[in-house]
Amino acid sequence: MQQQVITEQVKVQQIEKEQQLKVQEAEIIRHEKELIATVLKGAEIERQCIENIANAEKSRITMVAEGQAAATRLQGEAEASIILLKGEAEAMNVKAEAYQEWSQTAVVDKLITNMPDIVRAMAEPLGKVDKITIVSTGNDGAVGANKITGEMTKIAAQVPALFEALSGMNLNDLMANVKAMKLREDGDNHKA
Repeated sequence: MQQQVITEQVKVQQIEKEQQLKVQEAEIIRHEKELIATVLKGAEIERQCIENIANAEKSRITMVAEGQAAATRLQGEAEASIILLKGEAEAMNVKAEAYQEWSQTAVVDKLITNMPDIVRAMAEPLGKVDKITIVSTGNDGAVGANKITGEMTKIAAQVPALFEALSGMNLNDLMANVKAMKLREDGDNHKA
């Protein structure tokens, strides 16, 4: 009996040791899981923190670069505008100097040589007329085709006034001066 009790005690001790080993193994597994959870959570939190900091720095660098690029572009555009305006001003100055050097004779020559173009431009709309219907009351004495001729004469009569407005010179006086110069030249040629 005593042997049986001792055997049973040994079995109980073995079962207790096995149970203690199982408890210890369970405790080790729990402790491992706790460590893994604690370390991994901390590492995950740290990783997210580092990613957030990196993303924020990337955004900051991108915004700074975009701002610098925009500022550089605006500065370049402003400098280009200044250069363009300076060039236009210089061109205007050169043009003004050239015009100042022109004598009255050059201005008159330019006006006279361009006068046919001016008259042509004034008469051009009449060239596009396909059909004319004349309605005349006969009050001013001109009727029919004579009325058209009269209107053309009025247009042509405006040319000397236009010349005078542009040049500041009377066309009749100018022609008289040209005729007088021609007579002088012819007289000088006959003496020689």
